[in-house]
Amino acid sequence: MNVTATNHDEVSALLTVTLDKSDYKDKVEKQLINYAKNAQVPGFRKGKVPLSMVKKQYEAGIAFEEINKQVSEALNNYVTDNKLRLVGQPVPQPVDSMDHNAEQLSVGFEVGYEPEFTIDLAKYEAPHYKVEASEKEINQSIENMQKRFAEQVPQDAIGDDTHIALEISQVIEEGAEGEHNHAPKNITIEATKKEAFKLVKALKKDESVKVSKADLEKNEELAKELSFSKKEFEHLHHDQIEVKVKDFFGLNLAELNSELFDKVYGEGTIKTEEELKDKVKAELDEYFQQNADVHFVNKILQQINEKEEVKLPETFLIKWLMFSNEQVNSEEQAKEILEAEKNQLKYQILEGKLMNDNEIKLDYADVLGQAEQMVRNQLAMYGIHHLPDEEVQKYAAEMLKDQDQVRQISSEVGMAKLKDVILEKATKKETKISHDEFLEELKK
Repeated sequence: MNVTATNHDEVSALLTVTLDKSDYKDKVEKQLINYAKNAQVPGFRKGKVPLSMVKKQYEAGIAFEEINKQVSEALNNYVTDNKLRLVGQPVPQPVDSMDHNAEQLSVGFEVGYEPEFTIDLAKYEAPHYKVEASEKEINQSIENMQKRFAEQVPQDAIGDDTHIALEISQVIEEGAEGEHNHAPKNITIEATKKEAFKLVKALKKDESVKVSKADLEKNEELAKELSFSKKEFEHLHHDQIEVKVKDFFGLNLAELNSELFDKVYGEGTIKTEEELKDKVKAELDEYFQQNADVHFVNKILQQINEKEEVKLPETFLIKWLMFSNEQVNSEEQAKEILEAEKNQLKYQILEGKLMNDNEIKLDYADVLGQAEQMVRNQLAMYGIHHLPDEEVQKYAAEMLKDQDQVRQISSEVGMAKLKDVILEKATKKETKISHDEFLEELKK
């Protein structure tokens, strides 16, 4: 058995796998003998079926199965041993016929490679912002804690300090009963959500107001405040929604004392308001810095994508698209698809190159650790900050039973490791700014 490469250019080649009959003959013979021993054929006792009869019926199928197996193994081993970074999958050359009794067989595969190049991260430079939480942001975060554990106080009418519980449902037109009948959604708003608050401020408990889909389309802020994502809005199947006031109330904020501190951070972790402020500032600074780091990395990746030349095996990719996608019926159609996907493919090659050159590898411990952090983040949204580690691990293990989650988390872990490499090796222009200024930078 032998594999040879005939290069078309630096990014594509023909790989030819050559098998001698001796490579597969004995294995085919062994399978035929085993089959003859166990075959149950009318007119013959078990194990007494003539080998010649078995060969006549089954030799070709068994031989081609073994040939395919050995060809695949040889091709995969060649790619692995030569550390080839393929683009797409090998495309077999058409074969009119194949004689399994021939002394030698050859099968060709067209392949495309990632080009050889290097990326010098040090030559790329971008602003790296140091973002610190302001006193206002710290106080707002503490107030949110107080609200989360606040006592609800009944009110006679809606005022500027009122929290309003709303039920939002689609209005089903007459004669359309049961069509796209989605369950109502429930949200709570306050005066900071100006458009939604203005919509229901004059209502009493159990009163409602109807809003047309057209009005929501004109007032994006109202749609957002009523908790409609762009995707949800596009899938509204009826012309109106009904917004009903289910309840309204004021809040007695939880006092800043050890009871609140223990509920949020665990018993004895925080003892004074000063310690609470320091803790909240540290959390906000860390969160803001994570976002600033991501911003820096994205700017560097954007520059790399714009400046690095990546030669794609376009001729091969057109063949691969036509071979792998039965809906692609012509070379012209394949070219159109390739043109639309070029930038994304280039980005994937650049990302893979950075990860490969910097020896970024993933293992199960990395993925499990990220899943555990995701569980903690989700629990923190509900005010749960101190669940025992064994409980977190149990939830994380359950999450990783879903292969889609495994793929998503693996991608996140890989990007996190790549982020660390870029932060270390790319050139930073260190700049201190406020969080508000940073948010403005993100809009650019």
